[in-house]
Amino acid sequence: MNASPAAARSVPGLAPIVVELVVPCPPDRAFDYFTHDIGRWWPLATHSVGRERARDVRFEPRPGGQLLESLADGSESAWGRVEVWRPGECVRFTWHPGRDAATAQWVEVAFAANPAGTKVTLTHGGWERLGDAADATRGGYATGWRLVLGERFGQYCTVAAGG
Repeated sequence: MNASPAAARSVPGLAPIVVELVVPCPPDRAFDYFTHDIGRWWPLATHSVGRERARDVRFEPRPGGQLLESLADGSESAWGRVEVWRPGECVRFTWHPGRDAATAQWVEVAFAANPAGTKVTLTHGGWERLGDAADATRGGYATGWRLVLGERFGQYCTVAAGG
């Protein structure tokens, strides 16, 4: 998959989801909290493939690395593959938890310095890969990303940064 701009991969009328928040830490820390600490703040019980059997989620920290969910029985489920890994700036990955990689969308999380810390912008697009299920699936993620990023990640950053 190439790294073309988000708008170039969008379905007409089915725009990417964009969620923004400001967290009280510098961009390099926000990037680390999002990537290295994802298993500490991600709500696995409700937002995972294994649900109650899920034990961890982690990035393999490099382009080509996977985003993996670990289950209680020792098995793993791939959620996606890292396309861009620029610490303190951006992580971009394919996204297909519980689905075949052929249906993968893309998620990009950008980290930019802000007077209050870091502005974090998550953009999720590529809905055309889901065919007829695109609209309904996008609707669920519009709500889900606000919870996962806006609440869980935001709260984690505040606590981790000592706020």
